[in-house]
Amino acid sequence: MPPRSYLITAGVLAVLVAVSLPLTSGFSIIVWRWLFAAAACILVVAGAFRVVHGLGAPRWIGAVVALPGLLWAANNVRMMNPERSLATWFIMSGAATQLAFLAAAGGALRLVETMSRPHAAFRFGYMLLAAYALVVGIGLVDNLMGWSFTRNALYAAPERALRITATLVGYGAFIGAAVWVTMRRDIEVWAGAVISLIGIHMLYGTIRPMFVAAAELRELRGDLMFWVQPVLMLIGGAAVWRIGSVLNARAVSERYAQS
Repeated sequence: MPPRSYLITAGVLAVLVAVSLPLTSGFSIIVWRWLFAAAACILVVAGAFRVVHGLGAPRWIGAVVALPGLLWAANNVRMMNPERSLATWFIMSGAATQLAFLAAAGGALRLVETMSRPHAAFRFGYMLLAAYALVVGIGLVDNLMGWSFTRNALYAAPERALRITATLVGYGAFIGAAVWVTMRRDIEVWAGAVISLIGIHMLYGTIRPMFVAAAELRELRGDLMFWVQPVLMLIGGAAVWRIGSVLNARAVSERYAQS
């Protein structure tokens, strides 16, 4: 079970949201949505660094794992700027999101490798992620230069297969890292379970559009996930923060016991 303070905080937030909705005729839900998303971003970014620090892993792993959250924050800041420079376009492009995801997945895979024995599967995973990162870079150049060869059927078919495989490897790395850390370090099961379930949900949401028509997808999903997703992000951020807190507390205790 989560700590009592987490449950109390969740209860207070639920009450505040419920009370504010009738008082603002429902307009406050927009504010709450962005507050939840921003809080989740802070928890995930800070929590990633705390997890890496608590494990004694290289710091660059924390930086790349936190990269999607940092990019999300940069993207929202850039959206407030009416000017559209090349840097702004890149930050707001899908290519930046994909590259950040691939870098974070590589960091998560490396985190699992630091706690495991060397295995060829890790090198294969790195190769897949790097290969798709190259494909994303090619697509970005194609877009910038106004070319069209990436829309060729002979190119699109293997690109799609590689994208699906890299996506599976990426989310598998995140889920594996959460499960592996919580199991190996005997951390509360709920934290790893929450991150794993959210990872599975995000994997489903990423893979499904590749097989379902856009109109059908919008009809099936509706607007529900637009409101639910920030809540899931906040819960996942709290789980990442909790794992980092437990690891750091144990690291301090071990250093104190050795001194």
